Amino acid sequence: MLIKKMKDSGVEWIGSIPKHWEVIKLKNKYKFITGFTPPSNSDKYYDHMYGYLWATISDLSKNEYIYETKNKVSGKYIEEYAPKIIPKGSFLYSFKLSIGEKGFAGLNMYTNEAIASFIKNENRYSIRFLYYSSFLIEYNCQYNIYGAKLLNQNLIRNAKVVFPPIKEQRKIANILDRKRNNLDEIILKTHQSIDELKKYKQSLITEVVTKGLNPNVEVKDSGIGWIGCIPEPWRITKLNQLFSIKKHIANKTGYDVLSVTQSGLRVRDITKNEGQMATDYSKYQIVEKDDFVMNHMDLLTGWIDIAQQQGVTSPDYRVFYNKQKKFAVNKYYLYVFQTAYINKIFYGLGQGVSNVGRWRLQTDKFLNFYVPLPSLDEQKEISSYLDRQTIEIDKLVENKESIIEELENYKKSLIYEYVTGKKEA
Repeated sequence: MLIKKMKDSGVEWIGSIPKHWEVIKLKNKYKFITGFTPPSNSDKYYDHMYGYLWATISDLSKNEYIYETKNKVSGKYIEEYAPKIIPKGSFLYSFKLSIGEKGFAGLNMYTNEAIASFIKNENRYSIRFLYYSSFLIEYNCQYNIYGAKLLNQNLIRNAKVVFPPIKEQRKIANILDRKRNNLDEIILKTHQSIDELKKYKQSLITEVVTKGLNPNVEVKDSGIGWIGCIPEPWRITKLNQLFSIKKHIANKTGYDVLSVTQSGLRVRDITKNEGQMATDYSKYQIVEKDDFVMNHMDLLTGWIDIAQQQGVTSPDYRVFYNKQKKFAVNKYYLYVFQTAYINKIFYGLGQGVSNVGRWRLQTDKFLNFYVPLPSLDEQKEISSYLDRQTIEIDKLVENKESIIEELENYKKSLIYEYVTGKKEA
């Protein structure tokens, strides 16, 4: 077996490379241009876009090849903008606002100024090899004051990458195309199986909280559309017969701040200064252990959970408690309420402006919301059953997500080994 002769690249993150390969600055081998953002309300802006697409970073994150974008504008093409046209097949790489968004021009197009476009030239270099080696550019990044990775034109131009002979570039790109496609297919199928598990989990919860655990029990029509038929012994009741809203403002600080997230009710780390922050947490409302906390302000992405501890939460949230513990089990009704979120039952009763995240469930609609009322023992049995089943499903999802993470890491390692010449092409 022929042993490949290696040399030190002189660049720490690249390591050793084949002796006949080069380490180069991008500006010395590759031709690229950056896009632009024309002045708003400019006649020239609209005129020069005729027949062309104008791509942004958000377009790069959708598909590998860009064939369409919402930014297409009609008008009369003006020749003075011709040098800014990105030819079909060019490699597009984002900088300034984010790191790692990549893509190819599926058609001749323009891009905005946050994208560096490497012009395709197969006679000098393989654009697909550049695509695979582009992660090395990220080692030239800088961090802004918020900890985000940023690039600029100067860093792009002086970024160091490995440059093999053109035949080897093409061979490596072809190998990585095949291997990456195989891995991506496995990753896609794993994502699909995760989606199926999540759908099954929610259908199971919906079925059990409205139909119970005995498939042979006689049923009757509940008269409520989203509930459908219920077991004969069950009743239907309004939510206000079991729960009451409360609102007690803290009037002092020192409490843990509780925030409703899609993962449940979480203690917020206010020292990180992330997201929307209140100027005075003494104006937040008190939450006691076992209270329900509900984001009723956004019924599309909002959520509901039960507090496991005392704290304070936003005065905009809805806090309520179980006033009939002889008839209602908190965990059973948590499953009921979460089902109403996921199946958009609450959403159908809301009002407001949904496209700006303000689709609210008004107090009267909430208090008069009809819920099933099984016996206390059945509620406990259903809750215990769903706890066991959802834990098992969540474990399966977690395992599959770990597989995806391992495959993604393996894919990165594979690309690194090939584009730096450590693995034989």
